[in-house]
Amino acid sequence: MWDGTGGRYDQSALRELVEAERGRADRAAGVALRHEILMETAVETMRPFHRRMARLHRATEGRHRAAAELHAGYVAAVNDWAAGRADVPPAFLAAVAEKAGIRSLAVTLFGSPGNAAVVVSDPVAARANDLECVFGEGPSLATSGEPGVCGEGELSSRWPRFGPAARELGVRAVVSARLGLREAPLGTLTAYRPEPEPDAGIARSTELVAEALTATALHPDTRLDAEDGLPVHPLFGDLDLEAVLHQATGVVMSTHDCTAPDALALIRAHAYTRDESVIDVARTIVDRTSTLS
Repeated sequence: MWDGTGGRYDQSALRELVEAERGRADRAAGVALRHEILMETAVETMRPFHRRMARLHRATEGRHRAAAELHAGYVAAVNDWAAGRADVPPAFLAAVAEKAGIRSLAVTLFGSPGNAAVVVSDPVAARANDLECVFGEGPSLATSGEPGVCGEGELSSRWPRFGPAARELGVRAVVSARLGLREAPLGTLTAYRPEPEPDAGIARSTELVAEALTATALHPDTRLDAEDGLPVHPLFGDLDLEAVLHQATGVVMSTHDCTAPDALALIRAHAYTRDESVIDVARTIVDRTSTLS
C-alpha cells in the first residue's frame, strides 16, 4: 500500500488515472449527445439505433465517472492523512465505501479453492466475510459472478448457516456484484447492509463500484508489481494487511500437518468460536501464544 514515502504506489499515477477516467467519461458523453440529437432528426427506421447507441455511451460515461470519483475520493483521504487531519493512512476500500455511501464492503478475488484473496472496508464486512469462509456459504462465494440482492426474508433460507449468524452482526441484507467480465468473473463485490431490504439505489451503487474496480484495478492493462506480481493499485496494497494471516496459515500447516485451505479453515473456525477477528487470532498464532489446540 502507498505509505507516503514513494513506496508501493505512486499517488501521481492515481491522479493521472482520475483525469484519464474523467476524459473517457467526457468523450463518451459527447458521443451519447450526438446520438441523442440524431435520434430527434433521423428517419424513423434509424431512431432505435441512435437510441441504443445513446444509452450505451451514457452507461459508459457513468462507469468512467464512477471510477474517477471513487479514486478521487481515495486521493482526498490520503491528502487529509498527509495534512494531519486523520490519524492513520486510509485504506482504499474504506475510502471507496465512504464515497459510495456503502459502509461495509468486501472484495473477494477468486483463487484456488479455500484460498481467495479478500479486502474489506470495515470490521462488519470483515466479520461477515469470515462467517462465509467458516460456513462455506454466502454471497461472496458465488463463483457464478451473477449480481444479486438478498433481503432479510431470503438471507436465512438461501444460506441457512451464514444468514442467522450474519444477523447477529447486524447484517440483515446483502447486495453482490460481479468483478470482471461476465464470461470471465474474477470475484465479487459484496455490500453487507443493516436494513432488511436494500433499495435499488444501493444495488446500483454496488454495481457501479464493481464496474469501476473492473475497469481500473482489475483491468488487464494495469501494470504489475515486479516483486509480488499484483497489479500496482491501492486496492491490492490493502492485501498487505492480511500478510499476518498468510504467515499464520503457514504455521498451522506445519503444526497440524495439513493443507493451506484446511489451515485457513481452522483459523477462521477458531476465531468464530471465540468471537474474535481472524486477524487477531492469526497474530496470536504468529506470536506463538496460540496453537489452536
